[in-house]
Order: sequence, then C-alpha cells, then structure tokens
Amino acid sequence: MLRQLFFLILYSISLFVSPTSAANPLPEDVKGALCIVRADDKLVLIHEILTNKISLPGGTVIEGESPKLAAQRETWEETGLVVTVGEELGRTDTAVFYDCVSDSEVIAFSMTNTLDGNELPIWFAPHYGVEVASAMIANPSNMSASLYRYPSQWKEVAEFYSRATDQSVVYVDQLIDSAPGFRQLELSWMVDLQSWIASFSSASRETTCEVAKLVTSISNPTFLLFLFPFVMMKFDSRFVYRLFFSITATSLMVLVAQQGFSLPRPHVYMPITELTHSFGFSFPSLPIAIWFCVMTFLFQRTKSFGLNRVTLLTGLVTLTVMFCKFFLGTVFILDMSVGALLGVLVAWHVLRLEDNPEIDVDRLLTSKGVWFTMTAITAVISVIWPLPVFTSWLAILITASALVMTFKESDIRFERQQMLFVILALLLVDQLYLYLGTTVSFSGFWSLVFNTFHYPLLMLTFITLARKLTCGKRAKQSA
Repeated sequence: MLRQLFFLILYSISLFVSPTSAANPLPEDVKGALCIVRADDKLVLIHEILTNKISLPGGTVIEGESPKLAAQRETWEETGLVVTVGEELGRTDTAVFYDCVSDSEVIAFSMTNTLDGNELPIWFAPHYGVEVASAMIANPSNMSASLYRYPSQWKEVAEFYSRATDQSVVYVDQLIDSAPGFRQLELSWMVDLQSWIASFSSASRETTCEVAKLVTSISNPTFLLFLFPFVMMKFDSRFVYRLFFSITATSLMVLVAQQGFSLPRPHVYMPITELTHSFGFSFPSLPIAIWFCVMTFLFQRTKSFGLNRVTLLTGLVTLTVMFCKFFLGTVFILDMSVGALLGVLVAWHVLRLEDNPEIDVDRLLTSKGVWFTMTAITAVISVIWPLPVFTSWLAILITASALVMTFKESDIRFERQQMLFVILALLLVDQLYLYLGTTVSFSGFWSLVFNTFHYPLLMLTFITLARKLTCGKRAKQSA
C-alpha cells in the first residue's frame, strides 16, 4: 500500500512534466485497473484489511505500467492467482475493469463462509495479511452493495461479471497436507477439540465460542486502555515508561519475526476451524507475547512470584485465554509458547537493568536518545517491510519521542476516581475515532491515515489528561 501510494504521487507529478504521459490510453482521472475473475459462476472478491470492505482484485496503475499489467500484478499480489488479462469489460470514473482468466486451476474450500462464499487459499500471496485479509468466490446477486468498497458501483460490477469468461473451480475440504508437519499435529488436535465440544449439544459449540470470544477480548489492544491508567494509579509514571518501552520492543520483535517466518493461522489450511475472524501470520503470537511481558513486570513489581493465590489465579486466567484462542482457531499452541517466551525475555532484560547500580533506568528510559533510536530502527524496518502495522508503530514512536521531551514528571500517580475518568475518556475517544474511520472506508489512503494515527491520538489524550488531573492535584497541595 505505501509503495503504491508513493508511486501514485510520482505518477501524478509526472503528468505535468513528462511528455510520455500522453501515451497512456486512460483518461487522467482513471488511475485503477481491476480484474473480473468469474469462476463456477461466482466472482473472485477480496476482503481488505484497511477499509474492512469487500473489493475486487486490482489497484493503482503505477508510472510506466500498462493498465492490463497493473491488473495482472495486483491480482497476483492480492489473491495468489496468475491471470491472463483479456478484453476490457467497462470503466467507471476512476478504474477500468478487465475480463481475467486464471492460468491455473482455481482452488476453493467447499465450506461456505458467513457471506455464502467459498474461501480461497491465499496465504502465499504477497499481500496476504498486509492489505488483504482473505479472498473468496461468491455470487454477486447474494451480496449486499453496502459490503462493497464503492456501493454505488456494485450494479456496474454485476453487469461486468455477467459478460466475463467463466472457468471451473476445484473444491477441497481442507489442505492439511500443505501445512508443515509440526502444524498438522496441532490441526488434528484443534479439530478434535472443536468436535468434542460440539458433541455435547446442538448449542454447545456456539455457546463455547461466544464465551471464548469474551475471554480472549482481554488480550486485545483495547486492554491497554485499561492497563496504563491502572499502572499510573497503582505505581507511577516511571513504571509506565518501563512498561511501554517493553511492550514496544516486544511488539517490534514479534512483528519482524512474523514477517520472517511467514507462518499463517490455522484456518488457512482448514476453514472449518475458524470460529472467529482473524488474518495474517501468527508465529509468534503477538497478544500472548505482550500478555506475558506485562505479567512479568507486574509480578516483579508486586513481588508476587512464587506459589501463592495471585500466581495461581493469574496462571489459570492465562491458560484459559490460551485455551480459548486455540479453540477459536486463531493461533497454534507453538505460536503462543514462543510468544510467551519472547515476552518474558524482553521483560527480564529490562528488569535486569534495575539491578545494575551504574544504570539509572528511569533516566535511561526517559531520555531522547533511547526513543530516537527506537524510532530510527522502526523507520528502517518500515523501509524493509512497508506495511501498515510498521507505519503505525513509526507514528507511535514519533509521538512517544515528542512526549518524552515534554513530559518528564516521575512522581505522577492517579487517584481511583481519576483512573476511572481517564479509562472512560480513552474508551470514548477510541470509539468515536473508530466510527469516524468508517466514514472514509471507501478510500484506502484515508483508511491508512486513520489507522496510522489511531494510537498516537490515544497517547496524546492519555498524557493530556494525566497532566491536567495531576497538575490540579499538585496546585491544591501547594495551596
């Protein structure tokens, strides 16, 4: 997405300075090329990550590229299908649509999803987990126009589809044999577990699924909206810096590892195991890595290590969360185990600094050098892997670097009422921001912008409230 946006900017500039731009057969306002792939009287569609909308495979025509080549390239990157681009089926104000036929067999899972579509195995596609969450073949007549990225164009898409070349589809129940050997064993365990729970009653599977979704929600990013105000009340802002630094380091390490190993989630091999929506790579597990990192810090600060009630309760909750994630088919046991190990190791290395009398940990983690270095490292990673998630982390670290230079108070603590107020305020801002994001879901660029500035906005809100609440408290004490 970032690379395409960059080329789009260069292309727009070249219209004014390059005489060869007139050779482009497309009007200046038509900058996209899309493929209509018809298979078994169904249409190949993709589920976009940034916009959370259904779309056709295709994208921006970059400088020096023909529209047909752009449609072919984007279809491969988004669906893993190598297609031959045929005749033009039609145009809209911004894009041209081509009749595309896959050069190889189209393979789809026989099980239908919630949209009555058949999922395609696309975990090997270059943009899987980056721009595209999934791909499927579905009957356009069964799809609501509101699900499409450009609802007003859905009738035109259906008309283009009716004139496209049809081709056959090979349906399969599962692709376990395509998974690595160490994955196949866990897949069999997952299927056995889900079948065993479903055997109790007709509603046992659905009930357990809803409970599991509720349990796993405590490991979602929203959990941090509760965590940091709580830490500010229970401890102080110095501990917040340590925790945030460790979470940042853990997240970047895990995300880089995920791109390096490129091991997808269970449902890409067996869609029947997917009981909740998930996408991308899962090795190591990022939520579990952050969970263990945070728990290690809290246990060390409260001196709760050892055989006691707190340890047993936390262990039970942790195992329950991991069990529910495995049951829902979102992650493998090995993914969670390695994620837990990474989270503990990062926390342990940061905590070791506290035992070194030559290092002032508080001064170190509130210094500009540390955060500028983290920002520079993330910028390099973003160049190597120009992914939205790394762009978001780059924005987060730029914000953190700016805040470190302006917010260095080390003795700030919330009262209980202040903590509750900050949590409610953060939740309100979060929900309002997510709602505003839906208003620009038609645009990949603006969806990327909204996604990038989501957490920096929450950080600024948290720090602003912390300053105002604690400054008022100090003013009363001095009076």
